[in-house]
Amino acid sequence: MIADLALAFALLVAATGAVWDIRSRRIPNALCAVLAVASLASLILSQGMDAAGWGLLHGAIALVIGMVLFRFGMVGGGDAKFYAAAALGIPFSEALPMLFWTSIGGAFLLLVLLVLFAVKRRVGPRDKKGRVMVPYGVAIFIGFVAVEGAALFASLPTMLSAV
Repeated sequence: MIADLALAFALLVAATGAVWDIRSRRIPNALCAVLAVASLASLILSQGMDAAGWGLLHGAIALVIGMVLFRFGMVGGGDAKFYAAAALGIPFSEALPMLFWTSIGGAFLLLVLLVLFAVKRRVGPRDKKGRVMVPYGVAIFIGFVAVEGAALFASLPTMLSAV
């Protein structure tokens, strides 16, 4: 039950990050830090300390790759940190499903932005180089929910019967 509550909190923090990214095209470092702690705590509470090492490995690899992508202007720094924070709560064995669902979320986000552009001829703020700033925190949230949310939704009947 406590593991489910920790996971629900991590998902809530991730949802907050997605909304924050939509509204401001930024994800604060403090929010990434809270997500990192919440997602890693959720992993430890649900799978034990042995899983923490795999979550830390996943998060570290995600952060290094994210920072390389940031260096070349392919993603925002907040997006890289947000993905790594979420990855801490997902064992390395689930890294590809998270990446897959985040990519699906990104494709959906791209379609939404294309429709908005077709309707409004404007999709949102641009960076210093004139490129549209994509709120990729939304896609990261979708990937996190797709991998972690299934466990929470499966345990809802048990949680509700305990209340």
